[in-house]
Amino acid sequence: MAGVVETTHTFANNEVITSTLMNNIIDETLFTSDALVSGNGTLALVAGKLKVATAGITSNEMGTDAVTANAIASGVITNAKISATAAISLSKLASEALPAGITVATANLVDANVTTAKIADAAVTAPKLNGAQTGSAPVFGVRAWAKLNPYVSSIRTGAYKSGNYTRTATETTVTMTDHGLKANDKIRLDFTSGTATDGLYTVTSSANANEFVVNHTGSSTSGNVTAQFVAIQASGNISTASWFDTGDDTIVLNFATQMPNDDYASIVTGQFFPGAWATTTNEYTVGNTQANTVYQAHIYMNQPNRFINVVIIG
Repeated sequence: MAGVVETTHTFANNEVITSTLMNNIIDETLFTSDALVSGNGTLALVAGKLKVATAGITSNEMGTDAVTANAIASGVITNAKISATAAISLSKLASEALPAGITVATANLVDANVTTAKIADAAVTAPKLNGAQTGSAPVFGVRAWAKLNPYVSSIRTGAYKSGNYTRTATETTVTMTDHGLKANDKIRLDFTSGTATDGLYTVTSSANANEFVVNHTGSSTSGNVTAQFVAIQASGNISTASWFDTGDDTIVLNFATQMPNDDYASIVTGQFFPGAWATTTNEYTVGNTQANTVYQAHIYMNQPNRFINVVIIG
C-alpha cells in the first residue's frame, strides 16, 4: 500500500539517524494524493498540503441542526437561496417577523398554522381582502348571529329550565343544571315557590355550570324557580337567549363576547306560515331609544313564529 506522506529523504544503508536529520524529515514531509479518500471530494491537495476542497462541504458532512442562527450572517439568506419547494417547518422559523425581501407563498402554509396571534391587527387592510373591495372605506362584518326557535313544537315553554334558589338579604343564588349563563347576562326568572319576585334579572356571577347569582335582594327565602330561556337552533357569539317578560314576545340575546359598544345594527327576520308570508320580527326599542347594550341585543315579534333569524353587524 502506498504511503500517504512523502518524507523527501531516502536513507542510505548504515546511515546514522541524527536529531537534525529527523527534524528535517518531519519539517519537510508532504502529503501525497493517497491521503485523499477516493470519491469523497471534501479535501484537496495543494503543494503537498491539505485544504477544504472548493464546494467540498455538502449535506453529507453536516449533522442535523448543526448550523445555528449565530453561525449564519444576517442578510445572506435571500429568496434566490430558498427554492420554491423548500420545506421550512414551523419549528425552524424564529418568532421574529421575516426580513425584508423574504416572502412565503400561501401554498407553503397550512391553514391551521396561521392564527390571529401570528397576524398583527395593522397588517389586515382592505386591499388585502379577496373580492372587489376598493377605496379606503372601512370593512365591517357580522359580530353575532342566531337562529331562534321561540316556540319549540308550538310551545313557548319548550326551552325553560327548572331549578331551586336561596335568597339572602343581598343576593339570590340559583342552582340549575347546565344553565349556560355568565356575569352580565339577562335571564327571566319565575319563582314558583317561596316569596321571591318574578322578573328579568342580571347575572352577577357564575360559580360553575350549575349555579349562578342574580342581583335580587329582599327578605330571606328559598324555593323552586324556572328560567325562561328561548331555544337557540344555532348561533355565533350568542350564548343564551331569554324572554323579556312572561307575557310579551320580546327576546333578550346574551352575547358570548361583549360588543365594543351598543351602537350596532340588528337585522331580524321571521316568517309566519301557513297564511300570508310576512316579516314579523324586528329590533326592540323603548320609544326612540334602543334597548341594545354591549352585553345584550333585544328583539321582538308580533305573532308567534317557529323560527327567527338575527344578524348583528357592527
